[in-house]
Amino acid sequence: MTRTSLRALIDRTGPFASVYFDSTDTSEDPTRGPDPRHREITEKLTAAGASEQMIGALGIAIAAGPVHTGRSGRALIADPGTVLVDEQLRAPPSREEVRVSPLPYLLPLLEQRLPRAPHVVAAVEHHGARLIGTDRNGDTVTRTVDNTAGQLPNPRDRGRPPRTARRPARDLVRHGVHRIADATDALADQVDATLIVLTGEPVARAAVRAAIESDRAESLCGDALMATARPQVPAALRRIVEVGGDRRSAAAQIDKIVTETSEAQQRTVFDRFRAARGRPSLATGGLVDTTAALRAHTVTHLLIDGAAIEHTRILRGANHTMVAIAAHELAGRAVIRRADEAIPAAGLADGSEIVPVTGEVPLPEGVGALLRPPNRSDRRDTNQEEQ
Repeated sequence: MTRTSLRALIDRTGPFASVYFDSTDTSEDPTRGPDPRHREITEKLTAAGASEQMIGALGIAIAAGPVHTGRSGRALIADPGTVLVDEQLRAPPSREEVRVSPLPYLLPLLEQRLPRAPHVVAAVEHHGARLIGTDRNGDTVTRTVDNTAGQLPNPRDRGRPPRTARRPARDLVRHGVHRIADATDALADQVDATLIVLTGEPVARAAVRAAIESDRAESLCGDALMATARPQVPAALRRIVEVGGDRRSAAAQIDKIVTETSEAQQRTVFDRFRAARGRPSLATGGLVDTTAALRAHTVTHLLIDGAAIEHTRILRGANHTMVAIAAHELAGRAVIRRADEAIPAAGLADGSEIVPVTGEVPLPEGVGALLRPPNRSDRRDTNQEEQ
């Protein structure tokens, strides 16, 4: 599986081939020869104007793809010579899509990845920890914390060290615990996590949880409250959950917790959007107002109904967030782009959370946004300008 982060993907030079297809294995004989879908996709790529190098790279990826039992889908995105995304989808896409465009087509991938609460999973053992952070777009970051110099508490260890060695040993353990706690918090800040899941050895993970909560309490009581740069999700609001059991059981529990958290957060976004409609400072909808909010960098959550904007074209200016409906709204040269490619790219470039909508909330012209409320300094500056 190849997964270039979506944020890094939009900054690469196109054109891009975006391919989504049903990868369900329907053959009874795995040695029967090339999959006919390969030939069909190649023909469509050729018709769409893909280069031979692009077609060759995608063809190798398709042929080498894993075989999965049950229904499944596949997402492939490539630039002129490299496959950047090769991802198995949870279910086949609603329809096969093969296109070559100046921008990558990401909405089907985002629809399959969501709902996905940003979170960190820390598998903690006595010798260290393996951390996996997942951001709001489903992109992952992996970190390893090596703690072999001062292993965490292990109830299976027998015997007591000499008295003179106990304090240094305790100091090493304390240092190791806080190293893992600090690394977990740092990764949670990086992916803007709302959830931290601790798994692994019970005594070790409990020690790490205690360290995270202790550091959190100290930061709330100390000078950290005065810091000007805060993560979007304050550490104090992150939920911490411990998960036990063997690896398979823990993985199932983690998936359930993340899914439930994601669905609750998505419901909250939809409820906030419904409640904020009609209040221009909190939410907006329609292509004119939503693109204006993207240009102004005020969008926190970008809601998109991909089916509704499938045939829509918009203008794009000097960078991804410079999107508009009319040329006079942009300075300099503008080019025509597909809305279902340019609007998600604008949201990713601006750090907005993209929320695919498939009928849950009516969106005028297929797009809407929750907006960043103006802070006091913004209002004060506005009042001074008016005066």
